Amino acid sequence: MRALRSLVLATAAAAALASGHDASALTLKQILRHESGVFNKGAAEIVTFDPGANRFYVVDGAIPAIDILQLEGSNPENAKWSEAGQLELAKDESPTGVAVHGGVIAASVHGAKEQGRPGKVIFFDGSGKRLAEVATGSLPDMVTFSPDGRYVLTANEGEPTETLDPDGSVSIIDISGGVAAAKAVTVGFEGLTAADMRAAGVRVFPGKEPKTDFEPEYVAISADSKTAWVGLQEANAFAKIDIAAGKLLGILPLGVKDHSRPGNGFDPHDKDSAIDIAPVPSRGFYMPDAIAAFTVKGTTYIISANEGDARKEDERVEKAKLDAKTLDDAQSKRLERLKISTIDGDTDGDGDIDQLHTYGARSFTIWDANGKLVYDSGDQIERITADRLGNNFNNNNDENKGDSRSDDKGPEPEGVDVGVIGGRTYAFIGLERTGGVIVFDISDPAAPSFAAYENNRTFITSFDFSLKSDLAAVGDLGPEGVRFIPADGNPLGVPLLAVASEVSGTVTLYAISR
Repeated sequence: MRALRSLVLATAAAAALASGHDASALTLKQILRHESGVFNKGAAEIVTFDPGANRFYVVDGAIPAIDILQLEGSNPENAKWSEAGQLELAKDESPTGVAVHGGVIAASVHGAKEQGRPGKVIFFDGSGKRLAEVATGSLPDMVTFSPDGRYVLTANEGEPTETLDPDGSVSIIDISGGVAAAKAVTVGFEGLTAADMRAAGVRVFPGKEPKTDFEPEYVAISADSKTAWVGLQEANAFAKIDIAAGKLLGILPLGVKDHSRPGNGFDPHDKDSAIDIAPVPSRGFYMPDAIAAFTVKGTTYIISANEGDARKEDERVEKAKLDAKTLDDAQSKRLERLKISTIDGDTDGDGDIDQLHTYGARSFTIWDANGKLVYDSGDQIERITADRLGNNFNNNNDENKGDSRSDDKGPEPEGVDVGVIGGRTYAFIGLERTGGVIVFDISDPAAPSFAAYENNRTFITSFDFSLKSDLAAVGDLGPEGVRFIPADGNPLGVPLLAVASEVSGTVTLYAISR
C-alpha cells in the first residue's frame, strides 16, 4: 500500500506553498453560502455576477429558473446576501447558462429532448423583464458576452437523442444595435470531412462526420472581442472562429498526454485501498470542459480544465480486447479497473488495442492561440488533493467513498476562471468529483505555481441527502460554475470567488487574500 500521506509532494511549487514561502500563495475564506436544499437536480449549476447591481445570477435547473442573489455589505465581515427573486422561465425552457453585461442578462435554454433540444437565448433587463429571444442551434450548453458587449456567443452541443442527431454549432448574436434588433449567425462544421479531420489528428467517432459528431462545449473569447475558441470535448480539439465574420478559421487538434512519463501519472485503480499515483502506460485525451482566454504581456493564451468525456465507448482494461503485447502481467493487474477507449489505439489495424487511451488528463493545460501546448500541470492536481485529503482523494460527488473515481478520470477538473490579483494572474479550477477549488498562479504561462486549494466537503460517511440538515452538513458537492470577481467590481472591496455546485445545489462565496 502506497500511502501518500507520508510522501513529499513531487512539485516544487506545492512544496513551497506547504512551507509557507510562496509569494504567489492565496487564502480563500468562505464568507457566504446559499443552500437550495435540493440534491443532485442541478439547482445551482452556473453562476455569474452583475457589478452594476451587485447581483449574482444562478442557473437553477430544478425549477427551472435563473435565481437571483443580492449581495450587500461593505467588507467580508458584514457581507450578506438575500434571495431577490428569479428570472422566470417556461417549463419547456431548460436553462444551461447565464451571462451578464451592462445590465443585460442573457440566459441560454433548450427545449424538449424528443424535439432535438432546440435552443435560444433569452435576454432580460435588471427588473426581470424579457427583452427579446433569439434562436440558436441545438442544446446551447453555455452562453457568454464578448468583452466589448457587442456579441453573445453560445456553444450548441447538439447531443444526439434516440431518434435525432442534431448538428453541433456556435451561434454568434450581434446585439450592437440593441437586443431588440439582435442578428444571429450560426457557425457549423458542414464543410469538414471525417477523413481530413482524422488525418489532422482530430478525434472523430467511427461512422460519423464532423457536422454532427462535433459537440461544442464551451467558448472563450479574446480580449479584443475578435476571436473565439470553442472546446470540442469529445473530438479533443478547439474550433477557432472569427467572430465579426462569423467564420470558422480552423480546427485545432490538442493531441494526447503521455501518462507513462514521470510527473504525468495518476492512480488507475478504485478498489486497491491505496493512493497509487505513478506513471501509467496510457495516452490521455485532454477533452476540456470549461476554457478561458487570458492575456499576459500582450499574448493571448487559452486555459482548459481537462475533464474528459465518453459516449459509452469506454470499457475497463480487464474486459477490453487488448493485444497480447500491450501490457505485461503486473501492468494488467494494476490497470485492470481503468476505463479506456475501445475505439482508439488499434495502431496496426488488426482489431485489438495496442495503445491505451484514457479520458481527460486529470490536469489543466495552457495553450497558445493556435492550440500549441504551453504547459500542462501533469499529476499535480491528483497529488495535491491526495496530500490534503488523504483517503478521501478521488472521491465521487454524490457519495463519500474515497478512491472511487481513480479508475475513471480522477478529480475531473471542470470549471475554470481567470483573474488578476495584485498584478498577478491566477487560474481558479473547480474539481467536479473530489470537490473544491484549486488555484494556480499563471503569471508565467510556461511555469505556473500552486497557490491554494480550498474544499469545504466534510466527507460524512453516513448521511441522508433527502434531509436538508445532512445536505447542508456535507458541504459543496460537484462544483460546476466558477466565477472570479475583482476587488474593484464588488461592494466588499476584496477579490471574490463564487462557486456553484450542481450536486449539493449550493452557491458559496469566498473572499480571497494574498
